Amino acid sequence: MTTLALLGGTGRTGRLLIDQALVGGHHLRVLARTPEKVHRKEDDLLTVVPGDARDREAVARLVGGADVVLSALGPVRGGPPDVMTLAARHLTGVLSEQGIGRLITLTGAGVPFAGDQPKVVDHVFRTALRLLQPDVLRDSVAHATLIRESGLDWTVVRVPRLTDGPEGPLRVGMVGMVGTQITRASVSRFMLDQVEGREYVRQAPAISN
Repeated sequence: MTTLALLGGTGRTGRLLIDQALVGGHHLRVLARTPEKVHRKEDDLLTVVPGDARDREAVARLVGGADVVLSALGPVRGGPPDVMTLAARHLTGVLSEQGIGRLITLTGAGVPFAGDQPKVVDHVFRTALRLLQPDVLRDSVAHATLIRESGLDWTVVRVPRLTDGPEGPLRVGMVGMVGTQITRASVSRFMLDQVEGREYVRQAPAISN
């Protein structure tokens, strides 16, 4: 069975990724600054790797032996403004060194990519993000740029407003072609589907319910 490495596993989307990966029978390695916050630690398929995503050595320990790496990192209120950028820099270097090709990462729909067809609501959202949370936008864009420019088989999954609730039907396209919200359970399922799927390699699909 595939061995997965996960960053951001203590977040609300990351916790669902853990649940779904273990139910799917994957071996899972999870990086955590506070290991006790990782749930399902008693599962034999789960290994918790203590460390910080901003620490290159910790990232290298995490991905050792992994087949695919997933990141559900996101901005945390009061947290460092560059965590996604640093994690992306470490991941692109370490994965290349260790011969791991597949990286699936999560970011917001406010991060632009070629092929987007933003509607008025998308322009409003991006403008609000740029004005109200400029550090978040800079970090998200820099992270996506580093990954896009790597030689990895990456997929950048872009999402609008996240909500709680069960998995729902998906719309997949570019910004302007999808809706304005999605459940975290739907996001985690889509990300896990990309572990085996090749349809969105070196692409940045936007997804919604």
